[in-house]
This record gives sequence, structure tokens and C-alpha cells, in this order.
Amino acid sequence: MKRKIWLLVVLLGFLTVSRVAAQEELPGVWNAPKIKGIRFLPDATYQGNPFLNDVFTAGEINLMDGTKIVDVQLKYNNYRDELIYYNADITTQILVDKISVSSFSLADERGDKHFYIKQTVTGYMPGERYLEVLSEGDVVLLVHRKVLLLTCPVYGDPGKEKSMSYQEAFNYYLYNSRKGFELIKPGKNSLLSKLDNSDQQLLLRKILRKNDLKITDEVSFLKAWNLVKSNKMVIHY
Repeated sequence: MKRKIWLLVVLLGFLTVSRVAAQEELPGVWNAPKIKGIRFLPDATYQGNPFLNDVFTAGEINLMDGTKIVDVQLKYNNYRDELIYYNADITTQILVDKISVSSFSLADERGDKHFYIKQTVTGYMPGERYLEVLSEGDVVLLVHRKVLLLTCPVYGDPGKEKSMSYQEAFNYYLYNSRKGFELIKPGKNSLLSKLDNSDQQLLLRKILRKNDLKITDEVSFLKAWNLVKSNKMVIHY
């Protein structure tokens, strides 16, 4: 009988210690970012890069419930349109649940900041995705930094197994709340076609010549877009 009582006392003592230990761990749990997600499993390695940033960089996440989470380490997977954060407490990469996210921002390796919003795109290639905001205003300029995984031919050896590589296939959009989304190509003629009238088109041509600006890529297109805004031209689509 005494032995049974002694064992019961030992068991109760063990349970009490366990409960105290668990209570001591709670603050770490509550202080952790309230980010919903699952463990991220990397894809196989192919040529090219599926990520916006090769390494985790400091960023912020705005959740659908209004919560703002700052100073978290983030990566954006262009290929899968997924946001990943590094949980240092458990040294694990977490795939963030897209349903819970409203927007996020992060810096690339050069320190340039990128701001993304979650939107349901209509029209061409409809669906819910993360879009980077290139310019705000009545008409917003957005880009979906889509990356495709494509088969690459092996030149000079047709019998050799073909390799796979990641290749950029970005889509640019105009958006406002009244008209929704419309694709736009990052080129001179495409931008001219969106101006309200021929007088504005002529004005933009003159401004581009004056600034010696040729639209050949995203950077030069964005410079031209900002010239349109600074000269108060009306985008019509």
C-alpha cells in the first residue's frame, strides 16, 4: 500500500513539472508570428531561378484580418506564386497560406523593395495570384512575375535527354476598381494606344525624344509611365 502511495506521489510530481514546463514555453509560442502555413518542400533543381530573391530578406506581411507582421524573413517563389518565410525558432521554411494574406513586401538582394497585393485577376489567365505594384494611382500598373518551367533542347546531341529550365513570362496589367484588369505590353506602341487622344500621343512622343528614352524593358517602360503621370495624361482602357 505504501509503495502504491509513493508511486502516486511521484506521478503527480512528474505531471506538475511537465505542466510548469509547458507553461514556461507558452510565451515563445504567443510571441511568434501568427502566420498560417505548412512546411515548404523545395522543388528539384533546374537551370535558372524560380525565386525573386535567392536568399531570405527582411519583409512584412499584412493578413486579411488586419494583422501586420513585421521583420520576418521572406522569399517569393515566382514559379509557384508562393510566399515563404523562415521560422528561426524551428529553423524551418514555411509556405504561407495564401488565403490568409492580403499583401506583403520584401527587399531583393540589391535592397530594392517590392510590394505585392493578392488579387483575383479576371479576363486572360484568370485566378487568384500575387501581383507586384509598380505604380499606384487611379490606374494602377501591376506585374505578375510568372516563371515557367520549360524543356530546353540539347543542341548537337538530339539523343541526349532534354533539360528543364525556368524562364520568365511576366504579365503586365492595368487596373482600377471601375474597369478591372487589362493586359498591357511594356512597349511604346502599347502605352501610346492607352492615351486618351491623339494630342496626348503626340505629346508623349515629344517627351520621350526630349528625354532620349527608348522603351526596351520594364525599367524604361516604368520611366515612360511616370512621365505620363507627371504630365497628367489620361490613361484610357
